[in-house]
Amino acid sequence: MPVLLTLIGIIAAISVWYWRAQAAARAARDARELAKTATNLPRRLSFQYEASKGGLKLVEDPREAAAIIMLEIARAAGEVSAEHKRVMHESMRTEFEVSEEDATALVTHAAWLTRNAPAPQAVISRMADKILNTPGIGPKQIVDLDGILVAVSEAEGTPKPDQLALLQTFRDKVGLVT
Repeated sequence: MPVLLTLIGIIAAISVWYWRAQAAARAARDARELAKTATNLPRRLSFQYEASKGGLKLVEDPREAAAIIMLEIARAAGEVSAEHKRVMHESMRTEFEVSEEDATALVTHAAWLTRNAPAPQAVISRMADKILNTPGIGPKQIVDLDGILVAVSEAEGTPKPDQLALLQTFRDKVGLVT
């Protein structure tokens, strides 16, 4: 009987030590995950801050800025119609020389970037600055973009007053005289 009790005691001691080793390993894994999270925290917070601004500060490509302006002018008419999208896609394919897939991607990305954007006038003003400050963009490209914006505003007939106001905001910002 004493041998049996000794054997049970040894098994119990081994079980307790095994359980403690597992708990220590679990604590070490949790500490490692916490360290990873802490390491990525500044980058994650920076991304959340940029994303909360609507991501408009991240726009670098003038084609992307132009797509955002087109989208804002189309939205000023109310719902962005299939005809607005058709005019935007066609203009991007001919003027920006992009494929249909890239044109769709530009419009989709523009919609995502502007989902929490400020007033359309502020967006157009900011994007016009991006376009003006891009090397290689000259008066001809600005006039061409103005023509595209007029075509987008006229996609469903006569432009709405809000669309005309946004067109004027763009023209004022880039220095076009009407």
